[in-house]
Amino acid sequence: MYNISIRQRIFVVVLCTTLILFSILYLAFDLTYLRGYENLEKQDAAENIDRVTAVVSNRLEIMTGLCKDWAIWDETYQFAEDGNTGYIERNLSAEASYANVGVSLFLVLNTEGEVVYHKGFDHTRWTDIVFPEKEIQSLANNPLINNPDNAGVISGMVQLYGIPFLVVSEPILTSTGEGPSTGILIMGRFMDPEIMADFTQSTKLSISVMDIHHPGLPQEVKETLIEQTDESDVIITQKRNLMEGYIVYRDIYGQPAVVLKVDMPRQIYNEGEKSLAYLHISLFFVSITFFLVFSYLINITVIKRMTTLSQDVNVIGEKSNLSKRVSAPGADEISGLASNINKMLDSLEKSESEIRTQKEFIDQILANTPNAVVVTDMRQQVILANSTFDRLLGLTTGSSTSQQIRDIPHLQELTKEIAAFLQSQAFSIRTELHCKDDDFRKTLAVTFTRMKGNNLLLITLSDITADVDRQDRLYLTDRLASVGEMASGIAHELNNPLSSIVGLSELLKEEDLPESIREDIATINSEAQRAAGVVKNMLSFARRHASNRQPVLLNQVVEDILKLRAYHWTISNITVKCEMDQKYLQ
Repeated sequence: MYNISIRQRIFVVVLCTTLILFSILYLAFDLTYLRGYENLEKQDAAENIDRVTAVVSNRLEIMTGLCKDWAIWDETYQFAEDGNTGYIERNLSAEASYANVGVSLFLVLNTEGEVVYHKGFDHTRWTDIVFPEKEIQSLANNPLINNPDNAGVISGMVQLYGIPFLVVSEPILTSTGEGPSTGILIMGRFMDPEIMADFTQSTKLSISVMDIHHPGLPQEVKETLIEQTDESDVIITQKRNLMEGYIVYRDIYGQPAVVLKVDMPRQIYNEGEKSLAYLHISLFFVSITFFLVFSYLINITVIKRMTTLSQDVNVIGEKSNLSKRVSAPGADEISGLASNINKMLDSLEKSESEIRTQKEFIDQILANTPNAVVVTDMRQQVILANSTFDRLLGLTTGSSTSQQIRDIPHLQELTKEIAAFLQSQAFSIRTELHCKDDDFRKTLAVTFTRMKGNNLLLITLSDITADVDRQDRLYLTDRLASVGEMASGIAHELNNPLSSIVGLSELLKEEDLPESIREDIATINSEAQRAAGVVKNMLSFARRHASNRQPVLLNQVVEDILKLRAYHWTISNITVKCEMDQKYLQ
């Protein structure tokens, strides 16, 4: 992430933003759009279940109305009381009568609960049904059905032969609806394929009957069957392409009697999935289009201009031409950045001009300074050296730059001095460096100074060889003057006894003495005079005379010098031959 360009970073950011927006919209559509379809599907399923229950209820209402029409009729009233066969012949003799009535059971009971008449009809096979006496008695003895005192209609569902059976009972009254009741009229209808087909035709739904003990019932339905309630229960389950509605009907005893299964294709949900898929595809292409358009706009409005600006800055940097300026037309942030860069270039150009002027001034100072100046880093590599430094060491101007001090001729000892200075932690130190190479015998005054904040070392070198020689000569002169003063004192002390010796020897020479003694005295006198001459010369050399100009005899001067240096030459086994022109003796 740290080595990619701004273009790539913006590409990644835009791509990530597009993916995030796509994901958010994708999830939002899934959570809202599809959930809306699910809710709509559930509403439709509930409406379909209501339609099925309405069809069943409508069937019971039709049977109730039919039962009421037959029960509140004078002929039926009379038939329940006397059981006359004319009623049967007139109304119930043909199968068409039962087909038109639309019931599977027609049962008339008197007030004693005795069966006056019963007959069954199979609407599927179009034949009569013979009900076992046991089943007939079960209906006849049911207090909820056979209850003459109950003035209302009783309708519901029971299990007959293990088959769901719709049943309706009505007290038999006169045509005016007056009593007392002479019995009970019971009508029933098996939920056979014909009536189920009628239900399916009416609701346009696939409806089937399931036994309450069917192993294929969902667990929710089985749990509902255990509950005790008088109302029908509705359970809706979902599969991938099908919704199944289970309607649990309870019989007139309050026990589960039958389960109606309603199969409802998930057309709404499937259409919703299709629409959502199209929406996802559209969203994908919209996201791609957004990404491409946004990337293109970012490229032409920002990246391209930034790239051009960067290239212009790079060209200025590569050519080090601070007089050139960048260009970014417009009045936006990039144009402002270009303007700021141009202002910075103006400042840099001005600063560079000032720095150049200062550098030239410093270079002039370094070039004209009589001392050698060199700047090194802490590794003793030369960063800067003036021409005096190169001339001092006999190097070509500029050749010492970037070299190590140890590699520069005659400065090997300087390396040790630099290391000692760096270890001392002092800010500045002055010392002397004695170079004793055969071709470079010099005494250098060296000053080391730390340059704060740069980790650099400033070294100045001065050739003090002449000064040292001058000091040595002055020291020697002082010593000679001291020797002269001491010799003057010694000569003065020797001069008196020598004068006495010379005087006494002169007196003894006038005495009448033996020849051998006279010769010794003459020798003493001669040597004493010679010693006196030496002392006189020492006094003359030691005394300071005022400088004045006067004629001298050159031969005499030479003879005096020869006499002064005679002893030194003798002990040094030096023979001096002197020949002088006699004309200079006067």
